[in-house]
Amino acid sequence: MNTLNHKYLIKSVGIGKDKIFVELIPEKIVTIPLNYTEKLKKANIKQLENFRIIGNGVGIHFEDIDEDISVDGIVKDFIDNYQ
Repeated sequence: MNTLNHKYLIKSVGIGKDKIFVELIPEKIVTIPLNYTEKLKKANIKQLENFRIIGNGVGIHFEDIDEDISVDGIVKDFIDNYQ
């Protein structure tokens, strides 16, 4: 997958009680509420903790709930709208 066309890439992910913390390259941290998608909202912590960063940082795949979040969607919804 070509990562050259992405303004940001995902460096790391942390799961909180009611939020997902995404560290991006270049340096930004985005907090995503669990109600961002219906599948995330319905998932328990154990299911949320079973994730992997995919495509060299272009997305997150949550294995147990078969949900993907893209860096492009994160940037569009949580960064570009607030700058």
